[in-house]
Amino acid sequence: MVESEMEFKSPSETGGHKVSKLLNKLSGQPSSYVNKRDYIFGKTLGAGTFGVVRQARHIPTNENVAVKILLKQALKGNDVQLKMLYDELSILQRLHHPNIVQFRDWFESKDKFYIVTQLATGGELFDRIISKGKFTEVDAIKIVVQMLNAVVYIHSMNIVHRDLKPENVLYLDPSDDSRIVVADFGIAKELKNGDELIFKAAGSLGYVAPEVLTTHGHGKACDIWSLGVITYTLLCGYSPFVADTVENFLNECTAEDQPVKFQKPYWNGISEEAKKFIVRALTLNPHKRPTAKELSEDPWITSSSKSTNDLLPGVKKSYDSRTRFRDAVEIVKLNNRIAKLRKMYCQGESTEGPETDIEENRSCASAPSDGSLSQSFKSLNLKPSSSSTNSSCLSEDEKKIKSTLTQNAFAQLVKAAKKNQDKVLNYEDPKTETTDSKND
Repeated sequence: MVESEMEFKSPSETGGHKVSKLLNKLSGQPSSYVNKRDYIFGKTLGAGTFGVVRQARHIPTNENVAVKILLKQALKGNDVQLKMLYDELSILQRLHHPNIVQFRDWFESKDKFYIVTQLATGGELFDRIISKGKFTEVDAIKIVVQMLNAVVYIHSMNIVHRDLKPENVLYLDPSDDSRIVVADFGIAKELKNGDELIFKAAGSLGYVAPEVLTTHGHGKACDIWSLGVITYTLLCGYSPFVADTVENFLNECTAEDQPVKFQKPYWNGISEEAKKFIVRALTLNPHKRPTAKELSEDPWITSSSKSTNDLLPGVKKSYDSRTRFRDAVEIVKLNNRIAKLRKMYCQGESTEGPETDIEENRSCASAPSDGSLSQSFKSLNLKPSSSSTNSSCLSEDEKKIKSTLTQNAFAQLVKAAKKNQDKVLNYEDPKTETTDSKND
């Protein structure tokens, strides 16, 4: 895939670099590859199936940015993933809103695509909330209003996010008055018109709307459902849905008159207006579900009298328990991936060399032995997948992982695994009510 086949223009291409462009052309690199000279790459922020996200500094402006790096080899022959990449680029370049992460640049090499966006340094939504000294409905409304503003904007442009969840709602900076931004438009879709439906399921179970998982098609209303789930979780600290399969989820949200319950004592101090707002957003029939604009005019949002009860103690209890479980699961996943990647990345396979680092590169020798994390699982009564001990035959997924992550990403993965391991093993279970009490 060469740049001439793509319909997008990089903002950085308007500058100089004429000599470098000529050298790139002679070496077979796309002309936009010259823009990479404008960045100093830093730590890895995350890793996925098709690539990594790294922090970088844009030298001309001295701005810290986030760079999504996708391996072309991993996308080769995958028309669906390539279309998603083009869709994301097209959508990001059109969006200009204070509550949406901003597009900065894009360029490519022979081996990789680079998408540069604004870097949000204030942390994920829930991590930031539990660090506060107090959290009330007034604080929750400020967050929900900003999310609604973002959704009203993208829906006005016939764009559906399709993956609204707390991990994709970020604080722009660490300041107390920082605004939030909606991020990750990797599975977003632009509709031909406001009523067009999408028939391919996508999203995150627990936040995805029921109609997305059926054959009836889904549209803008799926973002409203996700926003309702986020609001529910904001106010109590736990998710309204516990199902871990599509079938169980559909049964769970259709079992009674309304898809969610407001269990005691967790919802005792929360206003009826807040509950009604959530029930409206979680209307099962997407055709009867309110729009983002209609929700922004809901009494819970517009009323001058709002509850100032401190919700943080209850939210923190629920969130701590959920975080412990999530971190335990992440340890298992990280252990499995490390076991598969350890041999792969100590040899190194990059054809263009690592990006220039702000931080010192870590050696593969720093990776723990396969057995060290296995001891952690025994303490947690968890067992890693049997596939983690059998690397003689690589599956297709393993091959994708092999062709995706760089040595730097692997080193960061080891670091993250160690961090999560310590966090979970040193966790002290707070004295909370039993699970049964949630159903009182």
